[in-house]
Amino acid sequence: MYHLICTDIDGTLLNADRYLSDLTVSAFAKANLPTILASSRMPSAMHYLQKGLDIQNAPLIAYNGGLILGKNGICIESNTMPLGVLEDLLTHHKKHTYNLSIYADDDWFTDQEDFWSLREINNTRVTPIYQEGFESHAFLKTNQRAPHKLMCMGDASEIDSIVSYLADRHNKQVHLYRSKDTYLEITPKYIDKAKALRILLDHSFDFEMDNVIAFGDNHNDEELLKHAGFGVAVANATDKLKAIANHTSAFTNKEEAVAKAIEAFLLSDKRI
Repeated sequence: MYHLICTDIDGTLLNADRYLSDLTVSAFAKANLPTILASSRMPSAMHYLQKGLDIQNAPLIAYNGGLILGKNGICIESNTMPLGVLEDLLTHHKKHTYNLSIYADDDWFTDQEDFWSLREINNTRVTPIYQEGFESHAFLKTNQRAPHKLMCMGDASEIDSIVSYLADRHNKQVHLYRSKDTYLEITPKYIDKAKALRILLDHSFDFEMDNVIAFGDNHNDEELLKHAGFGVAVANATDKLKAIANHTSAFTNKEEAVAKAIEAFLLSDKRI
C-alpha cells in the first residue's frame, strides 16, 4: 500500500497554463493521501500550489533537497553552498549578459528586470529583490547566510561557458544541473530529492520509502523515482528517467499525467 504522494512540479504536475487542472485537484482530493511537493523551486513558488491542492501546511522539498521544510514551514534541514562559489560566478558574470539569480532561504535576488526574470515571475508567481549581484553577496555575508541555489538563464553558449568555468573550480562543491540549454541550476553537491524525502519521512511520518508513489520528468527526479516504492515518469520525461521508473505514463504533464496515474493506480480496481 502507498501512504504518501511525492511529486515534482514543472514538467510533471502542471498543465499548459502552468497550474493545476481541475482533474488534478480532484484526483489528489480523492486519493486523500499526504502529499509532498519536491522541486527545484523556492518555497514561496510552491505555496500557491499547496493552496490549490488544499495542503497548505504540508511539508515540502525545495531546491531539489537543499531546503527541507516540515509541517507549518518548520525547517528540518538546510544545505547551502560556500559563498566562494557565488564570488567566482560573479566574476564570470561581469563579462557576460546572462541573468544570474541567487536563492537563499525564501529570498530571490537578481540584478535586473529582463526577459528571464519576467519569465520566472510569470512561472512561479514570485517577485525577486532587484539589486546588483555583489550587493546580494555582501548582504548574505553580513547576515551569515549562503545560497541554496544559483540559477543562470541566457544564451546557450554563455551557459556552456559557465559550466566549464565552475566545473574547473568547484566540481567537488556544487552540482550543475542543466534543465534546458538556456537554464543552469547550481546546487550543493550531495543533495537530491530522495535523500530529502527520507529525512522528511524519518522526521514526520511512520513509514518508509517503499510506501511512497512518486512522479517526475527530468534528471533531478532520478533518485526519487529510483528509491520510491513506485515511480511514475510522465510521457515527456527523459529517456533515462523512463528507464528508471516502474511505470511510464502515456500522457504528458499537459495531458494531466499525474492525475490519470492517481486514478489508475490509487483509485481504481488496479490500485497498487
